[in-house]
Amino acid sequence: MKSICPFCGVGCGLELLPVNNIITAVKPTPEHVVSHGHICGKGAAAHEALTMWDRIYYPLVRNKGNLERTDWDSALDLVVKKIKEIQGKYGPDSVAFYGGCQNTLEEVYLFQKLGRALGTNNVDSCARVCHDPSAKALKEMVGIGAGATSVTEIPKADVIVIAGESITDSHPVLSQYFVEAKQNGAKIIVIDPRTTRTDVFADVHIKIKPRTDIFLFNAVGNYLIQNNRVNNNFITARTDDFESYKSTVASYTLELAEEKTGIPKETIKQFADLVSGGKTIFSWGLGLTQSTGTKGIKSYIDLVLLTGNIGKEGTGIVVYRGQTNVQSSGDLIKPDIFPNGPLNDANSTELSKVWGFKPPICKGTNIPEAFYGNEGKIKALFLMGYNPVRSLPDKKRIENFLKSLELVVVEDIFMTENTDYAHIVLPAAAWAEKDGSVTSLDRLVKWRFKAVDPPGEALPDGEILARIAKKAGFTFETSPEANFEEMKKVSKIYSGVNISDVKDYSKNSRYPNGELHLYSEKFSLPDGKAKFIPVVAKEESSDLILSTGRTVTRYNTDEVINRIPGMQKYIPTLWINPVDAKKYGVSEGSMVLLKSRVGQLEIAARITEDVIPGVVFSYMHNADINYVVDAELDDETGTPKYKFTPVTVSPVIHASS
Repeated sequence: MKSICPFCGVGCGLELLPVNNIITAVKPTPEHVVSHGHICGKGAAAHEALTMWDRIYYPLVRNKGNLERTDWDSALDLVVKKIKEIQGKYGPDSVAFYGGCQNTLEEVYLFQKLGRALGTNNVDSCARVCHDPSAKALKEMVGIGAGATSVTEIPKADVIVIAGESITDSHPVLSQYFVEAKQNGAKIIVIDPRTTRTDVFADVHIKIKPRTDIFLFNAVGNYLIQNNRVNNNFITARTDDFESYKSTVASYTLELAEEKTGIPKETIKQFADLVSGGKTIFSWGLGLTQSTGTKGIKSYIDLVLLTGNIGKEGTGIVVYRGQTNVQSSGDLIKPDIFPNGPLNDANSTELSKVWGFKPPICKGTNIPEAFYGNEGKIKALFLMGYNPVRSLPDKKRIENFLKSLELVVVEDIFMTENTDYAHIVLPAAAWAEKDGSVTSLDRLVKWRFKAVDPPGEALPDGEILARIAKKAGFTFETSPEANFEEMKKVSKIYSGVNISDVKDYSKNSRYPNGELHLYSEKFSLPDGKAKFIPVVAKEESSDLILSTGRTVTRYNTDEVINRIPGMQKYIPTLWINPVDAKKYGVSEGSMVLLKSRVGQLEIAARITEDVIPGVVFSYMHNADINYVVDAELDDETGTPKYKFTPVTVSPVIHASS
C-alpha cells in the first residue's frame, strides 16, 4: 500500500507491506516524483512505532486526578459541553485550537473549520514556530508563502546557497540532488556557524556568527550593486522599490560585514561573485528562520531579486520544511487569515456559502501569544497532534500555562507529556491507519493510502472532528476525498490540484497549477511585480550563545523515534569550542551547568571545533534543553528564536559524600 513518510517535509514515497493488520516492512516507492526510490533510516523504520504499548486505545477523561476510560459519545459530549460552558463564561475567544503538522491536509482544514464553527479564529499550527517567517516574507515579496522551485531543479543550478540547514541531518534524501549537482559542476555555498556533514558538498563554508546574517546579505547586495553585478533588466521589468533597497544597503561595506560576521571579506566577495555569476538557487532552513527571523529572510530574498534568480529553470527558492505536512498547515490554519484570504466580511460571507455558517472576522490568538502573552484570556485548549510541552522554549512557563487552564483536550496517538495536563484524551489513528493527502516542502501534494486499521477504538482525526462538529450542531464531511474537494473551493492556491494526480506518485501535483518553478511570467502580488524590502541590521552580542538543531537519527520532539526499537534515547550533549572550553574550565565528557535567564540544565560537554568560539550547540530532540532556550520571539510572526539564547557555562561541582 502506498504512503508518504511521516517525518520530514521531503515527503518520500513509501510502500507499506501489511500482514494481519500489522505493517511488517517498508520499501521506498521508485516512481515517486521527488524521492525516486530513496528513503532514510527513519523512514525505513517508521512503521515500528505504530504497535508500541502506549498507543492511546480509547477515550479518557480525568476524574479525581486520574485519566479513566470512557466511551466516545460521553467523551465528545463532554468536549462540547465544556467548551460551550467556558465560552459562555469568558466569551468565544477563551478557547483555542492548535494543531500539529503531522495531520493530513484534510484534517488541518477541518480543524480550523471546527474552531471557526465554534466562534473563534484562535486557530494555529506548529508551522508558526518554524517557518512562519519564511511564509510571511515570501508572501510579502513574491506572493505565495512557499518555496518557488522544486528540489528536482537543484541539479540544473550553477550555484546553490544553503543557509541555516544541514541537509544530511534534516532532509537526507535530498542529498541525491546535491550529489548530482556537484557532478554537473555546481558550486555550493553553506552558511552555518556549525560544521555538519553537509560540508562534504560545500565549496564555500561561511561559518557566520549567530544573528549577523543581515549584515552579510546587505553587504553582498551593496557589493553587487556597486560593481554592476545585478540583473538590471529583471529589476526594471519585474520588481518594485529597488531604489529604497539600494539606498538602505549603501552603508553595508564588505569591511563592516567582516567585522560583524567574523567572515573574511574575500570570502564574502567570493559568495557575491558566485551568486551573480550563473543560475542560482537560494535555500534555507530553521537556522535562518529561528535566528534573524522574518527580517533576515527578507534580506536574503532581496538577493534573489537583485540577481534575477527566480522564475526559470535551475533558479529560485527552496525552503527546507521540517514536517511532512507543515506546508499545508501554514497554508490553511492561521488566526489572522481565512483559507480564502483576509479576515473580512466578504470572505466570511463566501465561506458561509460552502460551510453553512459565517465565521467571525476578528483576528485570533496565535500560539506564542497564547503561551507567552496570554494574560488569562485563553481558558481552554484543544491540541491535535501537537506537543507544546516538549517543543516550545521556556519549558517551565509552558508547563505552568497548561496547569492554569480549565480545559485541555489532547487528540493524539501516544500518551505524552501533554496528556499529563489533559482533562480529556481522544485516541487518534496514526499516519498509516487513515487516508488523506499531505503537502511537501516542494509544494507537492500526495495521498496517503490507509494500510491497516487503527488499534482499539482510535479514529482518524477527521472523523473525530466531524463527530464533535455534529454534537455542536454542524455538519462536516467525514470522507477525506470530499473534504479535499471542499478545501479546493475555499483555497485558491489548491484550487487547480487534481485528486487523481495526487493519488499518482509519478505525477506532478504541485500547487498552483503544477508549476515546478513559480513566477515565470509574473509574481502573485497585485501589480504582478516582486517587491524589494530593505532591512536594517540590528547590533546584537553576547559572550556565549546557545543554538539548537537536528541530527539525522532523531526527529523533532523524539516521541516517535524513542518508541522504535534500536533507536531509543541518546545521551544529550553540549558542543563547545576548545577556546570556550578552556575559558570556562570545561573538560571533555564532563558535566556542565548550562544556564540562561529562564532556566538551567546539567549536560555533558563535547569539545569540538565543529562550532565556532562564542557558540554552544545541543540537539533539539532532548526536550529538557527547552528549560534553557529563551522564548524571544520574532517581532513579525512570533516565531521563537531557538538559535540565539545568551547562556553561561560552568563546570558542575558536586559536594563529596
